Amino acid sequence: MKNLFTEEDLNSITDRLNGLDGTEQPLWGKMTLGQMLLHCRLQLDMALKLVLAKDIFPAPIQWLTKQTMGFRIPWPKNLVAAPEMKVTENAEFSSERELLLQRILEMQGKHDFGSHPFFGKMSKEDWGKIAYKHLDYHLRQFGS
Repeated sequence: MKNLFTEEDLNSITDRLNGLDGTEQPLWGKMTLGQMLLHCRLQLDMALKLVLAKDIFPAPIQWLTKQTMGFRIPWPKNLVAAPEMKVTENAEFSSERELLLQRILEMQGKHDFGSHPFFGKMSKEDWGKIAYKHLDYHLRQFGS
């Protein structure tokens, strides 16, 4: 499984983000490009403990959800977001892309990560996999 903490996968994601020009339209869903970038940043803010998320499931269900939806099952279109990651306000493309790229770089030197509302306590390896999967999912949503 791809991981945001490997050089090749990190470069792939950052290249795709840098390749966006701001005119991309979603292939599914209701978010604008700026909102999607903010939404992805909020996930990384949870990883970096800048946003604290409330558990949605008890620990045994979180573990099972992480092993299945997190690591093994492809995500369907229009997946439900955690409340801390829902975005309804407008978000400006250029500034959100820069903030997201900054968060990705901040994660690289980090070793202590926050909890995820669906998946619970996560290691650096877990966060690298989930963050890559989430970013890839939304970049594909916008054709990248």
